[in-house]
Amino acid sequence: MKITVLMAIASVVLLGWMHAAEAQALTPAQMESYHRLTNQLIAPCCWREPIAIHRSTEAQQMSEEIAVLLAGGRSEDQIRGMYIARYGARILSDPPGVTGRWLYAAPVVLFFSLLLLAVRRLRSLAAQERSPALPAASEFMALVREETKNEWA
Repeated sequence: MKITVLMAIASVVLLGWMHAAEAQALTPAQMESYHRLTNQLIAPCCWREPIAIHRSTEAQQMSEEIAVLLAGGRSEDQIRGMYIARYGARILSDPPGVTGRWLYAAPVVLFFSLLLLAVRRLRSLAAQERSPALPAASEFMALVREETKNEWA
């Protein structure tokens, strides 16, 4: 009896997987779109990784939903727009507009600013080394005594 129940459950699960695989059979062009979209959209559970990499249930549901939408004939722009409407522009791994440019420009600007500060500091250290050295302590004390000899008399 137990074996029959287990076999029935296994067959239902197997049929469900086969039906899901048939429903999500994508053409090569749709597969390219699928890979592009799953790499462009960030997982909304933690906002750290694209859904192609992230292994949360939300990311897996989004991946499955994208496959179903592509199989249903939706375009990349329509799907991307749907997720932007749902989550905002934050869902995109490469944000549009000025924000995206600043994400690429800020490290470069920071690097050259730090480089400029380092060059200025090295120049000031080199200039300090070129300044005349102070005489030895005994010579310095002799000079001070000589200059102030008349003041203490």
